[in-house]
Amino acid sequence: MQNTGNILIDLHGHSAGISRCCRAPHNEILDAALARGLDGIVLSNHYEKGYVRDGDVQEFVTRYLAEFDRATEYADTVGARVFFGVEVSMILYPKVHLLVYGVGEDFLREYPCLYDMTQEELYRAVSAAGGCVVQAHPFRGGTTVLDPAYLDGIEVNCHPIYGKSYAEDLLRIGGETGLAVTCGGDYHADTAYRAKCGVYLPETVRDTFDLARHIKSAREFRLCIQEPNCEQVYDEVFVR
Repeated sequence: MQNTGNILIDLHGHSAGISRCCRAPHNEILDAALARGLDGIVLSNHYEKGYVRDGDVQEFVTRYLAEFDRATEYADTVGARVFFGVEVSMILYPKVHLLVYGVGEDFLREYPCLYDMTQEELYRAVSAAGGCVVQAHPFRGGTTVLDPAYLDGIEVNCHPIYGKSYAEDLLRIGGETGLAVTCGGDYHADTAYRAKCGVYLPETVRDTFDLARHIKSAREFRLCIQEPNCEQVYDEVFVR
């Protein structure tokens, strides 16, 4: 990775400090990524209405941001990269999750109820802020790809539990629609192994804002894919 000037980042990760379904804290999540040869992760914890306590959505935003700050502090001590992301569970679209990159605290304070939005509303708000929207793990649980007019990308997902990454289908759809194709592990520390997967990014991608710009503008993406429950890890180049 150092020879190519690229860093390998898993664009979909969680920590137990926010995501209730995750079984490990941020430090163990980052340690597991480094142990598999990754340079870092996007910490895209779940953002859903059920996590709001007593209707106080701003308190949830504060907790959400504080978890990322803790992960950043730890990442600095171990030489890992951690970027900010949000995985929104959409009330209007059961089982559909949308990954948001390229936004920060001000955006979440202004739009705390992302889960209540339509796909178009979310996309327009994120785009106006300079961010991007990627559909997480399409086809999982019988879901389909949402309207590509209100997406910037679709994700190949390597989580072991779900049996299939759908890489071939998603690469085809990316080619047909012009959407970016990304890759993430959706790691929750609830499986026998941590997938080695992600996207090779230029060293110049330093934060979530750089990441969003890259996803929106790059023509070529080099993905690192580990098919669920398969030892083989391979690279796939996608050109749109």
